[in-house]
Amino acid sequence: MKNVEKVLNKIYIRADGNDVIATGHIMRCLSIAEQIRKHDVEVRFVTADDSPCSLIEERGFSVDVLGTVWNDLDKEMDVIGKYIEDNNVTIILVDSYYVTEKYLSFLSRKTKVVYIDDIYAFAYPVNTLINYAVFADMSAYHELYGERGEPKYLIGGEYVPIREEFLNVDCSVKTDVNKVMITTGGTDRLNVTGNLLKAVLCDDKLNKLYYHIIVGKFNKNKSMLETAAAASNGHIILHENVTKMSAYMTECDLAVSAAGSTLYELCSCGTPTICLEIADNQKGAYMWERKGLMRYAGNAAKNLDGCINECQVQLRELITDYDTRLEMSHRMKKIVDGRGAERIAGYLIDTIS
Repeated sequence: MKNVEKVLNKIYIRADGNDVIATGHIMRCLSIAEQIRKHDVEVRFVTADDSPCSLIEERGFSVDVLGTVWNDLDKEMDVIGKYIEDNNVTIILVDSYYVTEKYLSFLSRKTKVVYIDDIYAFAYPVNTLINYAVFADMSAYHELYGERGEPKYLIGGEYVPIREEFLNVDCSVKTDVNKVMITTGGTDRLNVTGNLLKAVLCDDKLNKLYYHIIVGKFNKNKSMLETAAAASNGHIILHENVTKMSAYMTECDLAVSAAGSTLYELCSCGTPTICLEIADNQKGAYMWERKGLMRYAGNAAKNLDGCINECQVQLRELITDYDTRLEMSHRMKKIVDGRGAERIAGYLIDTIS
């Protein structure tokens, strides 16, 4: 990264978060923003509505609300076009699954566009494309673009934008399993956590464990989880507004987690994990098992009961298999070094400087 005393240009981030799509896009962009801020470069978030504003502002960043619709970005082109012109935006990082070719082409005619992709939807007309999946497939992008000019790529696990707290952390794999962390995203609209708790508390092999539940900002099942916790004799512990996730990950002996950036955080800690899919954009989570990194419990959106049952089966197996948990932990820690957000920030700063 070039030495930057002070850059007059701001770096803008266009992302959304709410009780439908949860906070994953905002959280990974915040990780990047925090690294940018270290170099005295200002970051400004741009959102469709005010749903994620408190989350962004409590981390010390400014946010501008466009007053548009988060899941129909084509309709905001006039608004964001004027915003780009009025603010002399020279580069914008976009993180949304609702982009279209028309929308990105429009932005790219006005400023440099960097896009975070997970789903290979089409040939994105942008300056730079980020896909931090460990299993990212470059050949799929080459096929999408064909004869068209391709963007600059930041591809692979070295660009995983997790928070700085995950640098140099380590989970000690214990012989006996006592604590299990369950995290199913910011909304858990399928109530995966609630259904899984019902299953394990009726299981003689699993009901003596302690379950640490990460309750997302937009979780609508909170009252039900509170009732379950109150009746569990201390075996269900709820955690809200978590500021240091790594502490819970390293404290727990096993994790059950929805696919997404959280899996990379668990890798950095080396916490043996059972992963599952809760949304269409998480397709491919089975690769974590295929590579021997985690266990895979299926897609809850397609078969909730089957997914819950598989989580239960995997938990029963792993709590008595120390060698497998130890091997999983070792492999997980090798694939994420925790510096992805720093690398992306460096790239963005070098681009504007």
